[in-house]
Amino acid sequence: MMLWARRRCALRDTIAERGRGVLRNKCSAEGGEQQAMLAETAKRVCEIIRTTPRWESQLLSLLPSSHIFHHDCIRLVLSSANPLLSLRYFLWLSSSSSSPSPCSLDPTPLLDSLARAKAWGPAMHAIRSTKCLPEQQVLHSLLLRLCDDELAVDHAFELLSLLESPSLPLPTWNAALSSSLRAGRTDLFWRFYRSMMQSGASGGDECTASLLIQAFCKENKLLDAYGLLREASRNGIMPDVASITVLVSGFSKAGNYGKVSELLHLMIAGGRPPDIFTYQTIIHGLCANGMGDEAFRIFNDLKVRGYAPDTVTYTSMIDGLCKMGLMDEAMTLWHEMTSKGLKPNHYTYGALLNGYCKSGDLDHAWKVYDEMLVQGHKESTITCNMMIAGLCLQGRMVEAMDLFEEMPKKGIEPDVITHNTLIQGFCKDGNSISDAKNLYKQLLAKGLRPSVSTYTPMIRALCQEGSMADAVAMMTDMVEVRGLVPLVRTHDDIIAGFCKLGEAEEGLSWFHRMLKGKLKPREDTLNILVECLSSVGRVDDALLVSNSMLELGYSPGEPACHQLVSALCCKTNKHTAQQWLDDILVDD
Repeated sequence: MMLWARRRCALRDTIAERGRGVLRNKCSAEGGEQQAMLAETAKRVCEIIRTTPRWESQLLSLLPSSHIFHHDCIRLVLSSANPLLSLRYFLWLSSSSSSPSPCSLDPTPLLDSLARAKAWGPAMHAIRSTKCLPEQQVLHSLLLRLCDDELAVDHAFELLSLLESPSLPLPTWNAALSSSLRAGRTDLFWRFYRSMMQSGASGGDECTASLLIQAFCKENKLLDAYGLLREASRNGIMPDVASITVLVSGFSKAGNYGKVSELLHLMIAGGRPPDIFTYQTIIHGLCANGMGDEAFRIFNDLKVRGYAPDTVTYTSMIDGLCKMGLMDEAMTLWHEMTSKGLKPNHYTYGALLNGYCKSGDLDHAWKVYDEMLVQGHKESTITCNMMIAGLCLQGRMVEAMDLFEEMPKKGIEPDVITHNTLIQGFCKDGNSISDAKNLYKQLLAKGLRPSVSTYTPMIRALCQEGSMADAVAMMTDMVEVRGLVPLVRTHDDIIAGFCKLGEAEEGLSWFHRMLKGKLKPREDTLNILVECLSSVGRVDDALLVSNSMLELGYSPGEPACHQLVSALCCKTNKHTAQQWLDDILVDD
């Protein structure tokens, strides 16, 4: 009996287990069918949103609401490959009275999808349009992703204000500060920094100090950056070499080499010895400030101390020597550079090319130009401008124009500088003003904006040839149409031009215009005006201009005095003329 009872129990258990297995399989099959159905619904939702106008009012009539509002269907649509489509669906869910509570909607899949697409604006719109914010951890993650893209720095700051307690880790604050700098937004940089301080974060680390120095330098607050560096170093926080190099560069450009020296000593004492890039900025600054000899001394000293100058350092030094007119020394450095296996870059060739062109050695300039092309460097507007300037300097205008006309054929577009250089070349000595005018017309036809350097040589040439109506018209166009401010010497040219034609009244009028504008005429201009006024018998005006000369610290020249005395003698008598001349000599 007992054996039979045990067998019955075992049989019952087996049947029960098989029943449970069948039930599990049935549930699993039903679950799989439901998931497939929800996946199909999500696919249909995406298709309807993509293809159906005003789908918002039709979606509930096209698909079962129990499917549309199922959390798995929502998750699938929000994770679709089209993040903007997902956003439209999410906003519809948030506003629909039939949908789940907005607080139950998880925007994480949508935000992740939008972040991958760098659709920062729509991501922020989704956050603003949701009554319940995503979890703080999700917002922190999104903030870091925003900081990776400097174009999204405004959104990053907005998101920061949505955090319940912006007690972010220091690396996140540094990422936000760095993003602001990369975007050139020092205004946002300081707002982030204030928020960081108000959140109770520490004063920062070496990275923070480095970013603060860069921010001060971007605003040209070099002394503030220097003060911060000294304070940080006293507290045992030493910014990185790259940031201090930015400060070194700022003082170098400003010519404050006392501070540069202090910075170098501070870097060494703080365990941040200057690298080759630090010295590059110093050499570049010295060359830019006309201190090429000192730059060359430092350059040679670097090599003695074991530094290995790279192509950029050599290029800076070659450029400095070329600007000093030391072409032999520049070529020596060139050969030294290439012998070390360093290849000249486009800027190296440009520096040498510019040096030879300005020194008038066009034969060597062409050799450098040809070698540049052989080495695979392409011609550019800049290199063509250098060659054209060299040709114009030598009066070789036909060759300059040939090169100018070849530029478009090679796919190189002449710019304003190209036209200005040729205009100056043609206006030199006033020989080819008609060619200059044609170039001016071409410049305008191409949609280029003329500059002061466009007008100045043409007005001067027109004045020299006596075409005063054209000169004044061009001056008017320059000021009233283009909004440009003429050089003081252009006013001088117009006065001299009128005087050359004997039009003393016009010359005097332009002189008064200069005084009204608080412009100081040249001494030779006033001498010409005195001569002109005297020659037409306007002695009183000539005397007034002479007195103005004395007030400006000038002295009437011999021809002007001779002409004025002659006019005085004709108008009064020799005694009065002699008395006036004595007054000038006493004042002198």
